[in-house]
Amino acid sequence: MKIAIDVDGVLADQVGAVLNVIEQEYGLRYSKSDVDRAHWSFNGRDIWQEISRLLDDHEYVLGIAPIDGSVDAIRHLSGQDCHDVFVVTARRPNAEKATREWLGHHFPGLTKYFYARTGSKQTIPSDVLVDDFDLNIVEFVKSDPNRRGILFVHPWSRNGADIESYSDQVYFCPQWPSVIRAIEEIQEAN
Repeated sequence: MKIAIDVDGVLADQVGAVLNVIEQEYGLRYSKSDVDRAHWSFNGRDIWQEISRLLDDHEYVLGIAPIDGSVDAIRHLSGQDCHDVFVVTARRPNAEKATREWLGHHFPGLTKYFYARTGSKQTIPSDVLVDDFDLNIVEFVKSDPNRRGILFVHPWSRNGADIESYSDQVYFCPQWPSVIRAIEEIQEAN
């Protein structure tokens, strides 16, 4: 089974990292639960604009922590012959070198890398997409009734993309152990 895995919010704790920078640079303290939508704003600034700015910094990218449980989960999935596990990201191409270096350090088994803009991940040749943004999941499963999406649930994951209309194709998983269970369930059904 081909499994595409998003980077930010699924493998990399991008929001935790940017919130640390926001506290250091602006003196404003927020928690992940405060970030309740993809284009969350603080002090008139959009979080994704801050992330885009920071992704230009090689050292920032290398310093982002992996999401809890992701390293072991990817090692488990990559070690199974029945799975072809690879990365798909909407990070801009200027961050690719640092992203690949970060992946090589934390996830050496993930060697395939696809770039896809937000909302265009349905073009990735995959059976399953693990992503933290509802629009990506909806577009992916809508493109083929045999595809399955796994929404890695965070406070910012749901943005009105009508994901409930595809509930027979979508799994809602708040942590990596539930992602592994969902993948096993999908595998058993095929």
